[in-house]
Amino acid sequence: MSAAAITHRKTLLLKGISNNDRSLEHAVSIHYYLEGYSADSLKSRRYELRQLPAVAGRHADCALQLNMESVSRQHARFELLNGKLLVTDLGSTNGTFVNRQSITEPTELDPGDVLHLGDHEFRLMVESDSHTQIARDSTRVGIGNLPSQFPLHTREFFELLQQRLVHGYKQVITHNDGTPFGYELLGRGAHPVIGESPAVLFNLAETLDSEVALSQLFRQECFADAAKAKLDVPLFFNTHPNESKDFDTLLSELTRLRTLFPMLTLVFEVHEAAITDLDAMAEVRRALNKLDIGLAYDDFGAGQARLLEVVEVPPDYLKFDIALVRDLEGSTTGRYQLLSTLNELICGLGIKTLAEGVETERTAQLCREMGIHLIQGFLYGRPGPIIES
Repeated sequence: MSAAAITHRKTLLLKGISNNDRSLEHAVSIHYYLEGYSADSLKSRRYELRQLPAVAGRHADCALQLNMESVSRQHARFELLNGKLLVTDLGSTNGTFVNRQSITEPTELDPGDVLHLGDHEFRLMVESDSHTQIARDSTRVGIGNLPSQFPLHTREFFELLQQRLVHGYKQVITHNDGTPFGYELLGRGAHPVIGESPAVLFNLAETLDSEVALSQLFRQECFADAAKAKLDVPLFFNTHPNESKDFDTLLSELTRLRTLFPMLTLVFEVHEAAITDLDAMAEVRRALNKLDIGLAYDDFGAGQARLLEVVEVPPDYLKFDIALVRDLEGSTTGRYQLLSTLNELICGLGIKTLAEGVETERTAQLCREMGIHLIQGFLYGRPGPIIES
């Protein structure tokens, strides 16, 4: 390989799951580019760093020519040194900034760093031969009113994905009398900067088009931890709604995980909003049966209660949405009558029902009265680590 080719390619090690552990590493060849937004468009543009070292600026001789106001004729230089990508300001008029800091000497860049040349904002990206994109984060200070198109904590988020900085959590599911039945598997972050909240992490993932990657990571870690903990009860696991847009890919991953963890008793939860194609759902049901994985319809009643889908492709379990369950006050209320009627219908089809969001003994008592089989909520247990430290 030529020296020029070597300068803009390096090897990135990504960790994956192999057998019953997470020790598999595979090499991915990558190259760098800058992603930026023009002032009059919400569409991003890609600026390749094809040859390094490369000078960025307005001059026609620059390898990365940027015809932008506030960018100097020769603004900054990019180069690889000892496998590290560095940027150096070339005495520009309006400065070069990396992650909110003005630079005065060669500064190392990592994937996802936010770079400002003058008041123009870019994010450093890398792309592999297999089209895997990896990014990082930040924004900068310096010139007033700088743009901030890129989300904060991108770098930390991709560190979380690459280093698998998550923990498997579980929340108990009980019979309606409070005796243990199984668990719902849940993920929590373990990055020291962006914390553990799955809501925060999925909001960040959405801005980076990485919801599926995060959902897969949570699921993989939960299964691995559950196997280590030797959990031998039904384990309900979630998917992100975007995963339901490509059931083939989802089922392929579940097949791999089932091979890795044949000892687990698994129940796949699918949101009711994803049940829009009866034929596709029937195929999913058949595939899950082959994998010996149960099926639960999640959050039933949150939107349209799709009773036809329940009849045509019956699940093993149906989880009533928390909005129907929380704060039940008595057997004469409209909400009680609605939930009781739905439960009677569902149970008549041979499907076990589960009430989510049960926080008081009064609510649990009302659920028992109407014949709901299973209960989940803070009354009987909050989420906690699968493997206690």
